[in-house]
Amino acid sequence: MKKFVLVLAGIAVTSLFSTGLALADDAAIKTMARITMSLNHFPSDDDKATLKGIIDNDDSTEEAADIAMAISNIQHKVTEKDTDRLEDIISDDSAGADARKLASILLRINHAPSDEDKTTLAALAEE
Repeated sequence: MKKFVLVLAGIAVTSLFSTGLALADDAAIKTMARITMSLNHFPSDDDKATLKGIIDNDDSTEEAADIAMAISNIQHKVTEKDTDRLEDIISDDSAGADARKLASILLRINHAPSDEDKTTLAALAEE
């Protein structure tokens, strides 16, 4: 009986931890979608500070941190180094669907997101 309770407690803790990470990642994706919607050539200093917070947050997934870095580095378009990582995220089926959508949008940016991409970003920011 004691072993059963320990197993259940372990499952509960693991579930709470996983859910917490998923919620943190969701919040990061929403924040990055909002920043990307208003992007005009490059992120503002305030946006860069917010993105640095996502990058430095221990609760951020690797994908979220990499996307935040890519947005932070944008100068009219995504850098070549960041392009490679975004393409990896897009092709990784284990990455979240919203992270893959955001990565795809970032690869298409040329100075600012398109109107169509802004619509997708608005949906990501609200989900």
